[in-house]
Amino acid sequence: MHINRKKIIKVLLFILMVVGLFMLGANQYRMKWWPFEDGFESLSIDEILPDQNAKIGSVFGTENLRVYNLPIDDEFPSGPFEILGNKRFLFISKCGEAYFTALDDNDIERTQSPQRLSKSDDDDDDAKPLVYCQGSSGVKDSLRVNNSLYVSYIVWDDMQNGARLAVSEFTLDIVNSRLVYKRDIFTSNPAIKEPFLGMQAGGKLALGESDEIVYLAIGDFGKPQGVQDTSTSLGKLMKINTKSGTVSLYASGLRSPSGGLYFDHEAGDLWETEHGPRGGDEINLIREGSNYGWPLVSYGTMYEREGNGDYYGNSYNGHDGYEKPIFTFVPSIGVGSIARYPKSGRNAYWENSFFVAGMATTTLYHMKKEGHRLVYAEPVLSGYRIRVVKIDADGRFYLKTDHNQLLMSE
Repeated sequence: MHINRKKIIKVLLFILMVVGLFMLGANQYRMKWWPFEDGFESLSIDEILPDQNAKIGSVFGTENLRVYNLPIDDEFPSGPFEILGNKRFLFISKCGEAYFTALDDNDIERTQSPQRLSKSDDDDDDAKPLVYCQGSSGVKDSLRVNNSLYVSYIVWDDMQNGARLAVSEFTLDIVNSRLVYKRDIFTSNPAIKEPFLGMQAGGKLALGESDEIVYLAIGDFGKPQGVQDTSTSLGKLMKINTKSGTVSLYASGLRSPSGGLYFDHEAGDLWETEHGPRGGDEINLIREGSNYGWPLVSYGTMYEREGNGDYYGNSYNGHDGYEKPIFTFVPSIGVGSIARYPKSGRNAYWENSFFVAGMATTTLYHMKKEGHRLVYAEPVLSGYRIRVVKIDADGRFYLKTDHNQLLMSE
């Protein structure tokens, strides 16, 4: 039998070319295949065709959102942001870089290079950073009050060799896109030595009854034995008068108020979301002088971490003897930011309701509010780990995620 060697060679070359093109394409899209890798890796369609739209979907209405990728380089857990007006925003990264940005056509762009938070006027790269940014420590929150910006962050105390939660005031110069340090208004006590849990430092801020009142929620830093000790700041809710400089204890018994703090100016109520232990995430109505019980009571149970067994009280799945939460999530949702939908908003069915982020569940919840009761938690948006929830007076949503995205109402 006659064998056409030229034809066989052509066929082999064709097969090699096809295999080569497949391998090149597989590598390009990271669908790696033996013998070069262990097998196919999942490829998200978002990496090929990113979805620029999302929708809040409730039984009582919908809200279309536009998804913007942010021109910042942030780490987990990501930092806060402020709405400056005229389509301008200020984002602060976990490690203390301030990004002034503007919405231009279909993109959010920087208006200048990032500025590192500092107590000096010059940008000295060799100067000690203001923000202690190790692990889950860093910037915890920001609060704009007219031309002032209050920033809460973890700072390292060299003298005491430990970490503290600090709040500083900066002058906000929107025209020149600049923050200028003005003064410190609070520093927690005592300095916490390593190891500690920066994720449980709290640091959430809320503007109170007037422009001179700022509320600050402080966590236990993973040192619960100090929470019920009135000589420490651990697990306390502080009321700060920025005019007189006085600081007073408002409430106590908090674990990890790392989710959100919201003052309802119409009702005069202060609401706080708090990470519980294993289960037991809470939404609390903060009442002056109240004790919320940590670490003696919780509707959750403890994590099996080394060193935690010697402090936790015996009252699992209960809250007797202490102020009880208005709403509890079991299992935990990684409860995050909280904001109220205004009465002048676009949807009458949502008026006076809360919208609350579940970071662990990557879900936004609509929570029906009746008086001081929260009736239900309705999942209305999924797939986004939302770090900050803001709703303006017109009912427009601004949702910042831990993946450098901003979701805005269209």
